[in-house]
Amino acid sequence: MSQIIVGVPGPWKEHRDFIEALIGAHQGAYLFAGAVFMETATSHMCRVDWYGHDEDLRTAFEAAGQGKLSPAVLDAIDAHASTLYLIFDDAGYATARTAARFAGALLQAGGIAVKVETAGVAHSPERWLQACESEEPFDIYALFTVLIGGDECYYSCGMHNFALPDAQVPASLGIEDGAELLNYFNLYRLVETPDLDDGHTFSVAEDAPRFRLKREPYLPGYEPPLANPHGLWSLSPLDAPPAPARRRWRLFG
Repeated sequence: MSQIIVGVPGPWKEHRDFIEALIGAHQGAYLFAGAVFMETATSHMCRVDWYGHDEDLRTAFEAAGQGKLSPAVLDAIDAHASTLYLIFDDAGYATARTAARFAGALLQAGGIAVKVETAGVAHSPERWLQACESEEPFDIYALFTVLIGGDECYYSCGMHNFALPDAQVPASLGIEDGAELLNYFNLYRLVETPDLDDGHTFSVAEDAPRFRLKREPYLPGYEPPLANPHGLWSLSPLDAPPAPARRRWRLFG
């Protein structure tokens, strides 16, 4: 089973502080009952875990933000009073859109930033609010996934937020081509929902290089909530040997 977990730190010292801010921002459109957060118009809901101040939270957001969070946002995170973690147990594209909207509602009620715990990526409030109501699948995809690279392979993390396997490609493609292939392949599966099997091929265009698909377990060393229980698709060029063993992973933007 896949979950979606997003964390939003804020200035709320007690539950009543958050409830007052929520009412002021949304006039009853959302309800908070301690362990449940609900959207009244749709009755969509999720579980909530409430945590007090965490002295390590700035470091976690700074790493997950990949240099894209401003010093002002990081300072505000450092001064946060609490963090609300929204937990959705039925991962998928529709649920991801709900999670994006819910986290946006928390930002509008005083939240500082958003970290997708099930992808290890953090976003500024401006970035999240710009994308959370989007009708474009790529905007939602970009909120809930991150691309990671190493000396031999590039891979995605976070496709289990959509109840799908992640993907990896050889680093010999280069960062730009590797990222393009990963994004095309992941978005293709998200939008078209194709039936794929070992040995199938994929290319970003009819005249583009083709890649052979092989289903594998997710990367060793990862634990929940980052590990993808659906595994990953390994894409190998038809005219080149498969990617070598993985090692020395690092983030790239």
